[in-house]
Amino acid sequence: MDEEKRNVLIFFAVSILIMLVYPYFLGNQGRETSVNSQQMVSINGTSAEETLVSAHSTSRSFITSKDPVKAVEIRINSKKLRGVISTLGMQFNNVLLKNYKEDDKLENASVFGKLDDDRKYYASLGWASDDPNITLPDNDTIWETKSKELTENTPVVVTWDNKNGLAFERKISVDDNYIVTITDKVRNYGDYAVALKSSTKIHREFEKDYTNTWSAYEGPLGYLNGKLEEVSYKDLVKSGKIDHKTIGGWFGITDKYWLVAFIPEQNADLNISYSHITEGNKDVYNVDSSSAPIVVAPSQEIAKTYHIFLGAKEIKTLDMYEEKLGIKHFDLAIDFGYLYILTKPLLYSLVFIKDMVGNMGLGILLLTLIIKLLLMPLAQKSYRSMNRMKYIQPKIQELQRKYANDKVKLGQAVSEVYQKEGISPVGGCLPALLQSPVLFALYKILYISIEMRQAPFYGWISDLSLPDPILIFNLGGLLPFDLPGFLQIGIWPVLMGISMYLQQKITPSSPDPTQANMMLIMPIMFTFMFAQLPSGLVIYWTFSNILSLIHQYIMIRSDEKREK
Repeated sequence: MDEEKRNVLIFFAVSILIMLVYPYFLGNQGRETSVNSQQMVSINGTSAEETLVSAHSTSRSFITSKDPVKAVEIRINSKKLRGVISTLGMQFNNVLLKNYKEDDKLENASVFGKLDDDRKYYASLGWASDDPNITLPDNDTIWETKSKELTENTPVVVTWDNKNGLAFERKISVDDNYIVTITDKVRNYGDYAVALKSSTKIHREFEKDYTNTWSAYEGPLGYLNGKLEEVSYKDLVKSGKIDHKTIGGWFGITDKYWLVAFIPEQNADLNISYSHITEGNKDVYNVDSSSAPIVVAPSQEIAKTYHIFLGAKEIKTLDMYEEKLGIKHFDLAIDFGYLYILTKPLLYSLVFIKDMVGNMGLGILLLTLIIKLLLMPLAQKSYRSMNRMKYIQPKIQELQRKYANDKVKLGQAVSEVYQKEGISPVGGCLPALLQSPVLFALYKILYISIEMRQAPFYGWISDLSLPDPILIFNLGGLLPFDLPGFLQIGIWPVLMGISMYLQQKITPSSPDPTQANMMLIMPIMFTFMFAQLPSGLVIYWTFSNILSLIHQYIMIRSDEKREK
């Protein structure tokens, strides 16, 4: 009897268990049948077919209030990039550069600025439609994927289904530099044709009254219809929105050293929009693109491919992509200024010399020496003219005393002296003016080039892109007090000022005492001005002054011997 009771209890227990488990088991069987039956659908014969069909079935059966799809993070781990992409929105907003560090920190530099949860700076792409009834993926969409890491050898495929006839697939790959390639596909498995536009967005926010550097362009830009378009933050605040139409090209937002830019298919006809709005205490800037509508008929699939550059503005890398991707003037992401014809060759020369000698500071010195040697004939004419002026100064001063009250006669008399001695009053200025474009071009590249960033020199200079850190007024930090900005003067700016002073001492001074005294003040002014500039610039300027000083001294000694 006891055994019978036990068997009855076991029977009831098993029955209850079957009733509880069977619906769940049956539901799983239904889902597996659905997936297997739809895996026969082919999408261009690629391996993506399973994930696309899985997206269809999952969206219909798996996504319930009890079992929602959760966002996951896909790691980026290539030769030069690392970071994460969240399947929530599939935005690019967390990309770090392995070869570059944040200022004074050990962390890798971030292309999108400070990493936070506000998504203040991001790039995204997708689809848009004029029909509000079409559900499309957006920043709140959670995509599905089996991928966990994006590398050069392992692309990522994500999928999403709008449950109303459209299935979306995105394939993401990365190369060994800074280009991420994205191919977006849409398959219409519904009963009606739909019209879609491929679209991209770069979104950036700043606190109100943000100002960027004055000597290197930062902000929205693009190469559109064969022309560089730089739409500054200031211009956008004034205009609100600026529209362009282009075929191919590239567009994005640049910082001094980093660039985020979309590169579409070069035959694509696009509308580009640069815009600004104010939200509370923030300025919001957007760079958007959209294609012409593309009709997707039932059982049809369309695809669009974009490249997105996320990285450092290295001149060799930009030129490599320009050739590889068939895009024009990708190098103009670097702010070469108006002297492009000089600045780009000089930058290439500096990079070549730096790679050859292994030190950027030494490369600056050697390039400065080479430029001085090339410009020596012009400099020699300038110095010789100035030295000859020195010998006629007593005659000029005598004429100034004689005709102190008659400026017209003084001018005539001085001109006669110049003609008699065979001296042109602009003889010293003209060669200097001809040299100045080259020197200013070199100055420009030393300020803007990323090759200068965190490049060390000998001694205490660990970063040529930053001001000299050893301040003379607090003995390099030995004295325990902070200095105001205008007194933060390093050793190299002082050396530069001394070199300017010595150069002026051996240069014939102006016969006008006021002008002569003003010229003596110049080294002091330049010392304060250069104190806050990158130390690489100051080293260049100092070395250039020293070379000029040596050359001028040799010329003076040569002229003195000739006069004797």
